Amino acid sequence: MPQFAYKAKKDDGSVVTGTLQAESERSALDSLGRMGVFPLQIESRDEDKKTGRSARAPRQVARRVKTADVALFTRQMADLLRAGIPLNRALGTLATQTTNLTLAEMLRDVEKDVASGATLHEALARFPKAFSGLYLSMVRAGETGGFLEDVLHRLAIFIEKDQELRSRISSAMAYPILLIIIGGFAVTFLMVFFIPRFSEIFKKMGDGLPMPTQIVMAVSYFLRDYWMFVFMGLVALMFAWARVKATVAGLRVIDRLRIRIPLFGDIIRKNAVSRFARTLGTLLKSGVAILSALDISKAAMGNVVLMEDIDEASAGVKQGKGLAEILRDSTYFPAMVTDMIAVGEESGNLDEVLVNVADSYDIQVERAVRVFVSLFEPALLLVMATLVGFIVIAMLLPVFTLSTMVK
Repeated sequence: MPQFAYKAKKDDGSVVTGTLQAESERSALDSLGRMGVFPLQIESRDEDKKTGRSARAPRQVARRVKTADVALFTRQMADLLRAGIPLNRALGTLATQTTNLTLAEMLRDVEKDVASGATLHEALARFPKAFSGLYLSMVRAGETGGFLEDVLHRLAIFIEKDQELRSRISSAMAYPILLIIIGGFAVTFLMVFFIPRFSEIFKKMGDGLPMPTQIVMAVSYFLRDYWMFVFMGLVALMFAWARVKATVAGLRVIDRLRIRIPLFGDIIRKNAVSRFARTLGTLLKSGVAILSALDISKAAMGNVVLMEDIDEASAGVKQGKGLAEILRDSTYFPAMVTDMIAVGEESGNLDEVLVNVADSYDIQVERAVRVFVSLFEPALLLVMATLVGFIVIAMLLPVFTLSTMVK
């Protein structure tokens, strides 16, 4: 019978370690629960002795697989396994049915690896761009515990909800982005192609041009004559931005500024908390130990500053502290979330509480996005109208001046 090394927390907060024998990781977790301790980490000591197989290197695919295709594959796989279809046959069936050629090729490779003795999570791990750490950890827990079809079903729901929220946010931001693009092209056309045509007329007035007209003409000439330097400046700015984001210190500064932007920062923070709660809840529900789950869940937040809070939480949990107790000291985790986590830890259903928190915050994020867009759109229209209006008025002022001089 396999042996498992574990680290767990007693009711008095002390941490204990040891080993136990169980048929699977899920059985080991159940045994720890009957012992009255809360599992923090559990690992199989026989993991590296299973078959003597050497790990296969990750394989790069020509194109990325869309998240929607991965979600559909996951749901279909769960349905086939629930119907009693063997794993190899299910993989082969989905490889022939999928319309995504890249995914079909990957599934055929996975089928071959599984047929040669690899587990599903080992075979999927060769494609890290398509299957995240969350995905692989949940599949591994499902295989070890013997409830793979249930885990795949939860994964499909998780991916679909995440994609639905992303789609709603993208749809809400589509119109403002379109306004910015069209407005930018309109202003550029006016400044570079339209305004210089009036130069010969306005030159006759010399220094008599109104100040707004002189400003607009100067900007127009600069963009027309030095557009290459403007373009090079923009490229250099983009390059510098990429270099700053590539450093930990630079990314920390950027992420801290992002969550401090009025209204927009609140959306980023709530979305990060929602993704963390849903990921952690899904992992815990699938039998993944809390320390491993925290390490995977923090990556789903997408913000270095918030991820540092989870690193502190992981360190505290290792010392036997409660997750809610540590997160209460965080500046960015709302009191409502930490209170709910505390209730979940006390009642023993932390996974369900976290998923409920994520559902609640998804609704709040969607509402916040709608409010942001409802305020941003008129403000953007006002800015564009003011800019275009200033250019038009600046061009008409000399005409009015000439008319007055003629009279």
